[in-house]
Amino acid sequence: MLLHSLSTFALLTLLSLPLSAIASVAYCNNQDYESGALGESPYQSYNAAPFQPVQLNYALPTADCPSNSQVSGYFMISPLGTGLHMTGGGYIMNPNGTMVYFSSGFGSVVILRGVFTYQGEDHLGIWVSDGSIPTPSGHGSGWNILLDRSYNTVATITTSGLSVGADLHELHITSNNTAIITAYPTDETDLSAYGGSTTGYVLNPVAQEIDIATGEAIFTWKALDHVSPSECYAPFGTTSTGYGTATDPWDYFHMNSIQKNDDGTYLISSRHCHTLYLVNSAGEILWRMGGKNSNFTLNEGANFTWQHHARFRGSGQLSLFDNGATEWEQDIPYSQGLLLDYDESAMTVSLLSARAPYDRTNTVSQGSVELLSDGTSVVGWGAMPYFSGHDTDGNIIWSAQFAVASSGIASYRVFLNDWTGRPSTPPSHKVTSPFSGNITVYAWWNGATEVASWELLGSRLLTPLKATSLSNASKTDFETTLVYSGSGYAYYQVAALNANGQVLKYSNFTALDGTTFGPADNQTVTAAPLS
Repeated sequence: MLLHSLSTFALLTLLSLPLSAIASVAYCNNQDYESGALGESPYQSYNAAPFQPVQLNYALPTADCPSNSQVSGYFMISPLGTGLHMTGGGYIMNPNGTMVYFSSGFGSVVILRGVFTYQGEDHLGIWVSDGSIPTPSGHGSGWNILLDRSYNTVATITTSGLSVGADLHELHITSNNTAIITAYPTDETDLSAYGGSTTGYVLNPVAQEIDIATGEAIFTWKALDHVSPSECYAPFGTTSTGYGTATDPWDYFHMNSIQKNDDGTYLISSRHCHTLYLVNSAGEILWRMGGKNSNFTLNEGANFTWQHHARFRGSGQLSLFDNGATEWEQDIPYSQGLLLDYDESAMTVSLLSARAPYDRTNTVSQGSVELLSDGTSVVGWGAMPYFSGHDTDGNIIWSAQFAVASSGIASYRVFLNDWTGRPSTPPSHKVTSPFSGNITVYAWWNGATEVASWELLGSRLLTPLKATSLSNASKTDFETTLVYSGSGYAYYQVAALNANGQVLKYSNFTALDGTTFGPADNQTVTAAPLS
């Protein structure tokens, strides 16, 4: 890791700028980080790898921080904001704060969706903007991509028959290999009852189910066809919600999550109506939960407003992120991740458990709740740049941050997923000779999860494809340094090894002057293929 040193004067002058971290592993209750003394979003940097990922700080650390061995899997986060040092992608990160993958090269705005099962295998989902910047109301237009475990694109998913592309709010892959997505077209409607024009304009969010193989829509549900603006709470004519014009339509509904259920129904969340809608395959609303026209009685602690990320969680249970606040209103002291029990016979909803933030503050937008198989959960705090782990009762265990609370940096959702990645592209490396007679090689492989160590190989000028093993080094960070104290080799190469010492992949050969050529024909991968 590199330390970007600054003079005291420069530090005071550039206090709001992100600073490089001393070490790549997460900080543990670092007060300078929390206060902003290290900048809005401190970052990591490497000797050669062209990445500067966010640096994590466990504001509420585990006992073995920064190892955090009790956390299994990988964090999937997508920080967005002007204070970031590196933009245009989402991260897969180890629980100890080191980076595994950065989804670069897809576009200017990229959101990591997490891991989905498609055609029986794990795939990584990402959303890519079509070039437009997400609006103040928080929607966008683009497409979704499914990547296999070698990071090859296997499917591109967007809308069918609409004037806009897929929105950033939702991607849900069903057991039938279809995709559930959101979209935000603008439609004309009479808004005179709300203070607008008889020829006013609204954002008319759409829930679509897309056949991934054909790209055709199986199901299309438009909010304005089923829900009147009078049912919702978003004020008309504000900077946050729109003025009802063609260029600034009113965001009266704000669809932010959809889930298709095994019985063919759809659970649709409207943030601005404070309501969850259960909709059948014909588009008919079967019931409303929350809001002005709720079919359910919400018992104490079960009420929610301005919510995100609603999901059924088995028989009679659902989870959601209760923001309880917007930029213009605060309904509760702090946002919460809720697990609710609902009874469709008695038509009641009761609180099972609540997850509170470490700093007891409101999150005015975004947010997620992921229930893990052991009953614990991970909550992403949306507009607040935090995510946290909670026990089966909802009690907080740890809390991590990727920026300062006041930075304006956010991650729409945060997930903790199992994932195995073995890129189809070869490992990367850079060869240097900082001291006479010594060779230093920096090795990395963006997205690889199986690498336990690296082997450095060298070949001579007259026999460039005959490689000799020179040294080995364990992998502890995204980038690994290998050193050879000697001479006589013209080209250098690295091999990524798994925990059993088997070769996962060879890099190209590289000379000190940067000349490269491919691996030797007799160099074979000894690790078993991904299964």
